[in-house]
Amino acid sequence: MMKTKFLITALCCACSFNTMKSQTLQVIYETQPKMQIQADGLLDKNMIEQIRKNSTVQNMLCYNNGESVFKPIKNENKSSEGSINIEIKTPEDVTYKNHNTNKETSYKDFFGKGFLIESELKAGKWEITDSVKEIQGYTCTKAISKDQEKEAAAWFCPNLPIKDGPFYTGLDGLVLEFTSGNVNIVAQEILIDAGCEITVPAKGKKISKDEFDKMVEKRMKAMEQEQNSGDGGGIVIKIVK
Repeated sequence: MMKTKFLITALCCACSFNTMKSQTLQVIYETQPKMQIQADGLLDKNMIEQIRKNSTVQNMLCYNNGESVFKPIKNENKSSEGSINIEIKTPEDVTYKNHNTNKETSYKDFFGKGFLIESELKAGKWEITDSVKEIQGYTCTKAISKDQEKEAAAWFCPNLPIKDGPFYTGLDGLVLEFTSGNVNIVAQEILIDAGCEITVPAKGKKISKDEFDKMVEKRMKAMEQEQNSGDGGGIVIKIVK
């Protein structure tokens, strides 16, 4: 009798997984970076708070039959006070994943230049913890990354058995929250069976992921040196760890 019950349970789980994979899914994520703002008296507290609010970015994950795209929800935020105008634009980065072919194609906008990056989907090394919490009504389990210098944490939902999210983790469930270093990404809305358009990025200069990462690292170091050698005037906004 016990064997029969176990077999029925296993079949139900498999059925649930296959049904979920065949559905379309849409998730709205919100990203709020941690920031330090040095205004040298040019901005008051209300303006600084407005900058923090306007720095929030929304992205949409669309999933359909093993394909997905993670793209920005375009929203240009503008703030002004007196002679000071501050404009924060949503990054145009787009990531397409094909779980059937294990391939990923990304478009990255870096200082006004577009780059097209093609790579394989690679699962990270994670430690599954006993911590659980609800996100948008779904019970999620916390996993901690083991292959990064900075600690990263992902809250994934086994009841939404899709190995996807803002980033590819390889975890057995949709990632509804991801925290690493200076950013925290959290799902704000989850729509099952919601139709959405999935297209593969095609524009931009083709470059390998390693080449792109090295270019970004070099530019960030140069900017840090320029900032350290400056006179300290004006408005400085830092994304902090």
